[in-house]
Amino acid sequence: MSNQDFDVVVIGAGHNALVTAGYLAKSGLSVAVLERTAFVGGGAGTFPSPYHPGFLHEYHSQFHRNIPNLPWYEDLGLDQFGLEYIYPPVNNGMPLSDGRALIIHADPEETRKSIERFSKKDAETYVDIYHRYAEMGRNIWFVRDYSPPIPPDEEADLLKKTKMGREFLELNKNSAYDMVHELFETPALRAFYLFLFSVRGYLPVPTVENTGFSIVAMTVMGNKAMLPRGGARQLGNALGSMVIHHGGFIFPATEVAEIIIQNGRAAGVEAVDGRKFMAKKFVVSSVDPTQTFLRFVGEKHLDSGVADAIKGYKYGVSGKSFGVLFALHAAVNEAPNYTASRFDPRINQAFNTCVGYETPEDVLHHLGEVIEGKPTQDIGIQCAVPSLFDRTRAPDGKHVLIAWQFAPYSVGDLGPEEWDNMRETYLEKLVSRWVEYAPNIADNLMYKFSQTPPDTERHLINMREGDFHVGALIPSQLGYNRPIPQYSQYRGPVDKLYLTGSGTHPGGNITGAPGYNAANAIFQNENMDIWWNPPDVRKVWAEMD
Repeated sequence: MSNQDFDVVVIGAGHNALVTAGYLAKSGLSVAVLERTAFVGGGAGTFPSPYHPGFLHEYHSQFHRNIPNLPWYEDLGLDQFGLEYIYPPVNNGMPLSDGRALIIHADPEETRKSIERFSKKDAETYVDIYHRYAEMGRNIWFVRDYSPPIPPDEEADLLKKTKMGREFLELNKNSAYDMVHELFETPALRAFYLFLFSVRGYLPVPTVENTGFSIVAMTVMGNKAMLPRGGARQLGNALGSMVIHHGGFIFPATEVAEIIIQNGRAAGVEAVDGRKFMAKKFVVSSVDPTQTFLRFVGEKHLDSGVADAIKGYKYGVSGKSFGVLFALHAAVNEAPNYTASRFDPRINQAFNTCVGYETPEDVLHHLGEVIEGKPTQDIGIQCAVPSLFDRTRAPDGKHVLIAWQFAPYSVGDLGPEEWDNMRETYLEKLVSRWVEYAPNIADNLMYKFSQTPPDTERHLINMREGDFHVGALIPSQLGYNRPIPQYSQYRGPVDKLYLTGSGTHPGGNITGAPGYNAANAIFQNENMDIWWNPPDVRKVWAEMD
């Protein structure tokens, strides 16, 4: 087969890869994006129902936070490519078994009113944190995520030099668990924060030290959950259209066999069908570090220490991080009607809903069982009814449901294969748990099906062990350590190979930050003109009060 020549070849078409490719293509480079599956978007994937026409299900990402306000969204002009985000005003909800409901609204003043029904003190604390720490969240938390990582010692030294930085370090030295107890007195509110902490996938359990500021960050950002009209796939579609608009090429159903290395540099990519895509300037890989280093580059091109470090890179629960889920997908004739709607009818309109976690101990117990390889019997789920806000997701009058709960990839000593034996019985447990809070679901189910952790891995091989973060979010794999310290600056183990995707800083979730940071690092390393305005973490932190 004849070779095809480009300036840049990008492996993978997840949203981070497309963000990086967008900056490159918009700068005039000829870019080829190679995608193993027939779809772009990676974890931003929406699929039609296998049982009934008109229903759309999200197999991976559902809750996209603050996307239209992120820098790459504007830089790449994504609103010009049919992408529209919906911002539900009732952003988060927690129905309780005693009939009450806690609601976190998009409007912090509405949230104050909801929390006041539990505790006036907690309501005032919430609003105070929301406003008082907004600047700290922007200057430290946001800038750190949207900049290439710096060494931990340098990061700490920079933060110690300013009042804001010192306050951040003081807040952060606590555990998330201690922080919620220090700030709030309502058990349900404490549980809700620990639930949010855990669904972001951070660390083994919320009792780990140096996670305290995450609670503050979730106050500032925890009411920004959004969804794209038409499904999460629309984010990938818009990004793909943007890349093509700027002259890029996307090759779906093109699985990579290896990176072509000539004279010690990445010179192109060979697909499993023999096609070769040559890169005059460089290659970018967005797939997981294990594949990139060990399969595409190959151990013969790696120092033994690097190969061993990548072999030790941890995924999912084996890394004691919570990026592994068991999912319920369903369709219903009418939307869930919570018993708690008699307390506050708006609970029926909540987007991101926490069901089954009512105390901090509920969260810790569940996470502890997951680490031990036990599919917990004390079900706690993250629920959504996306068709309440986006009528493209279901036929008129009907609704589509999704519910996720943390689960081990491997069921004890029985291995991941055991999920195929127990998927139906475990699915019934999730349904029953949701029905305890919204009884009408039981009589309105049209169909339901499960998605086990191995199913996730089968669907997207990047998500090894079902890990949607593409690598455990643990200290040894965060920031300057992601994926390993030698290659945390978006540069690969051979010359002219760059890295992007969730296996790089700051990790998984739909943020576009790895793609944005990789573009910044690539342009700097290649001495290309940076036409956007990325934050300089050292400069921003040096200029803080």
